[in-house]
Amino acid sequence: MKILTSTAIVAAAFVAFTIPQIANAADGGQVKNDFFTIALPAGFSEFATQTQTTPGADGKKIETTNWVSKAPTGEAVIVTVSKMPGKILDPEKLFASTRDSLLKTVKATLESDEKREGDVPSARLLFHSDGAFFRSRFVANDDRFYQLLYVGRSADQRSAPAVAQLFESFQINAAPAPVQAAGVAPTAKPN
Repeated sequence: MKILTSTAIVAAAFVAFTIPQIANAADGGQVKNDFFTIALPAGFSEFATQTQTTPGADGKKIETTNWVSKAPTGEAVIVTVSKMPGKILDPEKLFASTRDSLLKTVKATLESDEKREGDVPSARLLFHSDGAFFRSRFVANDDRFYQLLYVGRSADQRSAPAVAQLFESFQINAAPAPVQAAGVAPTAKPN
């Protein structure tokens, strides 16, 4: 799980920096889908998405979707949602392993790591590497692991009010309840 989640977010960050900006159709604005709601700053493109399914450590499937939005200024916003095969039982361990793998992969220096306890545990991170300044949030909610990553070219870009508003606007949408097939009664467990 550690390698999967950090690999997905690092791949998305790499794509955000290496693929040239083609269109800026969205020009910012609120984005809402089945997983999250976020208000992109003005100048950011519509999200491009990519989904992959990989086996977890226990062999069960993990479905990971990346949403990438770029700005002509070299900035990028990446949202990654990983649907795990079951409830995330140890969010702190997942956050720490993802953080450590991400920092190692991008050869970054951690500036701050703030944990938030509660019904929906989360972590907020600031880190930088040569030529890139990152702000990130990790959230564990039931069987989903959310990663919001902002990538900028300077500390000033990262600390801009629009970036703070981006993070403040990020909300997790309720997962749809499992739908029971019509005409099928739940099966009782044998005694």
